[in-house]
Amino acid sequence: MTDDALEFLRICSDAHFLDAVEYIVHSEAWQCLGGQQKEVVERLNEFLNVDDLPYFVTKQVWETSESGDFRGRVMRILEESKVIPKDSQVIHETAIEPALQLLMQPAFCHANAEFMAALEDYRHQKFGDCVTKCNSSYESVMKVICGQKRFGYTQGDSTAKLLRTIMGKTEMESFWETPLMVVGTLRNKLSSAHGAGETAKVVPEHVARYAMNMTASAIVFLHDQAYTDK
Repeated sequence: MTDDALEFLRICSDAHFLDAVEYIVHSEAWQCLGGQQKEVVERLNEFLNVDDLPYFVTKQVWETSESGDFRGRVMRILEESKVIPKDSQVIHETAIEPALQLLMQPAFCHANAEFMAALEDYRHQKFGDCVTKCNSSYESVMKVICGQKRFGYTQGDSTAKLLRTIMGKTEMESFWETPLMVVGTLRNKLSSAHGAGETAKVVPEHVARYAMNMTASAIVFLHDQAYTDK
């Protein structure tokens, strides 16, 4: 059976190979990895980086909490490792990876799930859904910021309203609104979040890629602005 599996991986499509990589680093396969899941993920990324392949394997996200019987702390997994697209090493290191590190915080668990879903949609060429979920993650981050900083907001606030709330409370200059609204504008104009009417909306790959990178950059920027503002 092992030989058959290896032969399949040798000849299968890229999509099936990446699915297999995700399964290998899934928590259900921990016994096969001998408890070395983190090290395996690091080695996989080294392998992908050597040949400059456009993919990256994320780390698992765990939550630690007190057990109900007061016997100590327990851990539960919030997000499995996933294979995500990597546009370029520079963009990955300066935008995507910092955003992923930020979203690993328990407070941003919903935003993290939405952003990971966007990256997965991009990998599977669901570009319209990718743009939609990028903005969902962006809004979730802004809601967490508003909640933690006590800026005041409602769950139904739009991207624009959330952004203006943060800008007003952190005394950002007005010119920032246009670049920071790009993610929301792409969702409104191009994504599957609104009905297409008589003309189907087709989101090209490069637009979805732009949305992913802009979302990551905007998330990190707004977080830093809100939490470093005097």
